[in-house]
Amino acid sequence: MPAFDRAAFDDSRWPLLHLWLPGTLPSHGHEECLGTLAGYLGRGERFLLLVDLSRIGLVPIEQRWRQVEWFEQHERALRERVVGSAIILMSPIVRLSLSAILFFKPLPVPLATFPHLTAAEAWAAERLQEAGLTQASRG
Repeated sequence: MPAFDRAAFDDSRWPLLHLWLPGTLPSHGHEECLGTLAGYLGRGERFLLLVDLSRIGLVPIEQRWRQVEWFEQHERALRERVVGSAIILMSPIVRLSLSAILFFKPLPVPLATFPHLTAAEAWAAERLQEAGLTQASRG
């Protein structure tokens, strides 16, 4: 049974890193998520981040500001290591939250949003290929 207070990371298809958020995280879950993501950046390898925000609701303002701060702290590593970020979004409210975060601190990597996983994975595969990175096959 998945935990609903923490993010799930799947790196089984590295250099594709799939981050799934089961809903709006409590502050401790959000901080844990940021710490785990910083750990992936710390590996020094290039990768593509696929983020599933399809189950997220309204993001608390404190978390939005924390996200901006985290992007600022990790800007160089993001630019050097993340070849792109595919984000699955369904909610207009979440799209607004993401827009607010990116208004204050744009990501230094290519970013695209998608309504479902299939389209996000197709874009991710293209970006990985363009970057000369081989993605592990499923299963």
